[in-house]
This record gives sequence, structure tokens and C-alpha cells, in this order.
Amino acid sequence: MLVVILFQTSIIPCYCFYNVFYFSYNKNSLLLLLIRKFEIIKIHKLKILFYILLLISPFIGKSQNIDLLNQFNDSIKANALLMVGAQDFEQKIIYSDKVSYFVQKLMKQEKSINYKMDSTNLVKVLTSKNKKFRIFTWVVPTDDNKFIFKGVVQTYSKSRKDYRIIELKDKTHSIHRPYSKMLSAAKWYGAYYYKVIQTKRGSKYFYTLLGWKGNDKMVQSKIVEIATIKNNGDISFGYSLFKIKDYEYFKSTPSVKRLIFSYSSKATMYLNYDYQTIVLKTYKKTKHKKTKQKYGFNAQAAVEKPNEKIKTIKDNLIVMDRLVPVSPELKEFSDFYYPESNIMDALRFEKSQWRYYPDIDARTKSSSSNKKQKKIEYNLTPSK
Repeated sequence: MLVVILFQTSIIPCYCFYNVFYFSYNKNSLLLLLIRKFEIIKIHKLKILFYILLLISPFIGKSQNIDLLNQFNDSIKANALLMVGAQDFEQKIIYSDKVSYFVQKLMKQEKSINYKMDSTNLVKVLTSKNKKFRIFTWVVPTDDNKFIFKGVVQTYSKSRKDYRIIELKDKTHSIHRPYSKMLSAAKWYGAYYYKVIQTKRGSKYFYTLLGWKGNDKMVQSKIVEIATIKNNGDISFGYSLFKIKDYEYFKSTPSVKRLIFSYSSKATMYLNYDYQTIVLKTYKKTKHKKTKQKYGFNAQAAVEKPNEKIKTIKDNLIVMDRLVPVSPELKEFSDFYYPESNIMDALRFEKSQWRYYPDIDARTKSSSSNKKQKKIEYNLTPSK
């Protein structure tokens, strides 16, 4: 007796194929055939399930990673708020240490350098364009109207081909003549950085940081800092990258490794990276011939008249207010320095240096920052 058996061999619903098996009626052979067929179907299903898991596993891992990064980010913001709101200085330090802990936990996550942080006024996060440098900085106010600066950096090590996490130690009070020193993470001239500018000389990258530094209730400072990264990932602060020979404010210290603008705590100094205009004036002297005046009192002397040429440069510049003392007799005292009205100076990166340009035309609408009048808040109060 012949028996016809139909088996569905495809697990895809929209394409159903059937194999037809003809065999003589035999109980043993029928049982073996059924077992073999179901084993084949089971193996196929397991293979397909494996491939599906293989395809979706990166997305599952990525989702889990982002969720973890978001949790750390929320913890950073929450502890920063608690730090600012704490009345006791010891409590501020405890919450600050928690901020540092969660910052480092976040940095340890795979590809965290690509994670876009919610940078707030409380904890400022800056990332370089080449993703080889990221820095977190924040401020802990003390009970005597002073400030302790905290920071953590994430740097790329060429030799290890991996990222390093380095905590910064504010040693401001032990640094003599800070404008002339090259410093390390263990000996950092602490500041709250709000802008990073990536530049390059040959194969070496420079990360120019613009920052604020509260000294005490009388004096505050703005900083132009240069950070560099060694092959092993170590970070250095300070570099002779400034051409400021004609800069009156730095007349006594023309060779510096960082720019420190100190001024009254009652004032607001503008320092930012803007797209602005430099007007250069050059003069070519021309000598006129001497001519006699028939009835003049004096013979007309040879007169040199300048032939003025004007060149306009529009570029991204570090733009800042010009600081002057309220009186020449008080030029030695930083707390008597204030921004001069409507006079802006600039630094332009050219020939691998930041070159000083005085009295620029700062009326160009900036694409990288807001108007001059807008005051920068330095993380001492939460954002509303």
C-alpha cells in the first residue's frame, strides 16, 4: 500500500513548499522519516534564530550603553545641584566628589567620547573636534568667598590606542608666576573652561581653552590656556604659543605660556571666540619736492605724507575687552582694572601662533557666540 505524506519544509509563512514522499507502508521506516524531518526543521529554526540575535545584538548593546550613559549624566547634574545648594562646605566637597565619581564612570563606558553631554552652567563639558580631548570642569565655592576648581579630562593615548581618564588637582596657591609655567594634571592652575579651540602645528594638536577663574571677593580672572597631549595620554597645560609683543597689558611679561587677565570682581570682561573683522592699515611714505613760495614767510619744507592702504581680514578670533586701570597710579592693583568702553582686542591664529591685533572692529554678528552684552554665568547658580 502506498502512502503520500506532505511535510512543510519552509518556516517562512509567505513561501510554503511541500515535499511529497512516496514509500511502501512500513511502520519503522515511517517513524524514522518523521524523526529525521523534524530534526532538520529544528536545526534550521535554531540557525535562523542565531542569525537574528547576531544582527540585533549591536542595537541591544548600544541601547543599554546609552541608557547607562544617560543615568550617569543625570547623576552628574543631580549632584551638581546638591553641591551648589549645600550650606556647609564639607557637604559641597562630598557632592563634588560624587560629581567626579560619576564623570569618571561615564568616561569609562565604551565610546563615551561620542556621547553628547548636557553641558550646564554647573558642570561644563568641552570636546575637541577630533574627539581626542574632553574636559569637565566645575567650581566649588568656599566659605571665605574663594573658589576651588575641579576637573577631569579624557585624553587619547597614541601609544596605548585607547582613552585615559585623568583627574585634575587645583594647586593655584602653590604656583608662583603662573603665566610662565608649564603645568600638569597633578599641578593645575584651576579654572572653569567654557570654550575649546582646536588648532594644529605640523602633526601636533593644541587645545586652546577659554576660562574663568574666581580669585576672591575682590579679583577675578579670565584665562587663555593651552593644553597639549603626549603620546602616552598625559596632559600638559601651558605653551609658548602667543605673539603679544605689542600688547600693553602684558608689557612686563611678553613671553608667556598662558594669558591671565585679572580685573575687579565688580566688572564683567568679555572673552570669547567670535567671527570678527580686523582692519589693517599700512602706510607708504612719499616725499614731496621742495618748492619756493614767492611771498611766503617760510620756505615750504619737505613734507612726508602717508599713502594709506587698508586691508580687511574676517576670521574667527579670540576677542576680548581691553583692560585698563582706573588710574595710572593703580596699575599694580588688579582689583582696579576695568574693561575700557567700546575697545576690543583680538588674537588670531596665524603661522602657528596666536597673534595679537589691537582695536578691532567687533561689530560683526558672531556665529559662535552671543552678543557682547550677554554675561556668562559661571556655574555658581543653577540654570532656570
